[in-house]
Amino acid sequence: MHDFDPQQAAWPNPPSADQPGDDCDELRKIYVEITTDCNLDCGMCIRHAWEDPAGSMAVETFEALLAQVGEIPSASVLQLGGFGEPTVHPHFPEFLLGVKEAGLRAEVVTNGTTLDEGLLEKLVDLPLDRLIVSLDGEPGRADGMFHPGSNGEVRENLRDLYRLKLLRGRARPEVVVQFVAGRRNIDQLPAVKRLAQELGFSGIVVTNLIPHRPELADQILYARWTTATGNSPPSPWNPTVDLPRMDARSEASPVIEQLQITGTELRVCGNELSGGGMHCRFAGEGCVAIAPDGGVSPCLPLLHTYHYYFRGEKRRVLAYRVGNIRQTPLGGIWTSEEYRAFRARVRRFEFSPCIDCGGCELRESNEEDCFANGFPCCGECLWAAGLVQCP
Repeated sequence: MHDFDPQQAAWPNPPSADQPGDDCDELRKIYVEITTDCNLDCGMCIRHAWEDPAGSMAVETFEALLAQVGEIPSASVLQLGGFGEPTVHPHFPEFLLGVKEAGLRAEVVTNGTTLDEGLLEKLVDLPLDRLIVSLDGEPGRADGMFHPGSNGEVRENLRDLYRLKLLRGRARPEVVVQFVAGRRNIDQLPAVKRLAQELGFSGIVVTNLIPHRPELADQILYARWTTATGNSPPSPWNPTVDLPRMDARSEASPVIEQLQITGTELRVCGNELSGGGMHCRFAGEGCVAIAPDGGVSPCLPLLHTYHYYFRGEKRRVLAYRVGNIRQTPLGGIWTSEEYRAFRARVRRFEFSPCIDCGGCELRESNEEDCFANGFPCCGECLWAAGLVQCP
């Protein structure tokens, strides 16, 4: 893990407070990882690749966080999740109650296996605002790469929650399913969608598998993906193609697929279809991530040190902390000159195009890139590329 050191920062032309974007640079959402523990051992999990010790947030740390968030008027959402299973923390119900009593919108990310009757009643009575549940396939098609043997259990728990909401006349919590997509399970996405009326979820967030183990590297669905066109203006070398609405099943389908394969920037009625260029939602939407020890990171991807495999190459991501709420209040960390400059730099995305590069030794970690940027470098960030989505 690297700590923030302004003396080593290589930020050309640090932005001033009146530069575009700074007037809306407010902290809005806090991702809080109250524990790194989990009751499952999934084949795709980052735990097979990370180097950090296990940990759970102390009650004193969480209470301090809530008090500090109360001093930040713009902060409105607190999500319990991260890379651990928040419901296994012994103080999970009290933490969640504290979030609601603080007047914040409360969200929980869970694998869904611990949602027993007692916990479901607490979530409805609070009420919890949003529940994001992992469901990577239909019941009966368990796959050890994802959540082995849990799809049926999660389905029953969601059905119980839906029934409880109907009996009590409650609209919350809103339920959203998170679907981790790979070659082995992408065919199950339509079947999961059909479960919505039965289980009461209103949305599906699809994200790509991150292969933290070499045997999963060939399971990804983005081996040929590119951001090249999104990072450069339209030109005679690669003009933008703006399409009208067309039938999903028509002679146009293979043509559109061919355009995508060649890296064409596609639009439908003026709306981006290809995803555009590199963009950090965490920096752009006013988000921050808190580790169990109180450490503050700019985003979930930089919360831990771990490795993954991309296009046949192993890459190590070093954790990056900009402070710790046990030493400095969150508001002070967020408004520090160095952290503000970092967020402005990320919004401009002044990093080398590692996501499209054929490869060099600098791609082995996020410590430096060929544009002379210092740690942390985000040029190969799967989240900024739109390949991985966080709810």
